[in-house]
Amino acid sequence: MCNCNQKRVAYSASKDQSKNGMVKVKLTEDNPVVFTGNITGRMYAFQNIDDIHWVDKRDVMSMNKNGFQILS
Repeated sequence: MCNCNQKRVAYSASKDQSKNGMVKVKLTEDNPVVFTGNITGRMYAFQNIDDIHWVDKRDVMSMNKNGFQILS
């Protein structure tokens, strides 16, 4: 019996395109921060201390790094 669907699911799960070109950023201060990326125009909202979000690499270069920790 063919297991094509299982192979397709395994392949698509390993190639998660949404994380390509993104880095994890963690909020290290207790002040909520919302900023819009200068390059992509995406809005990133950090509500609580230790919030972790995926941020586009191009936006990370232009963001104020005070209060943030870049994880990957």
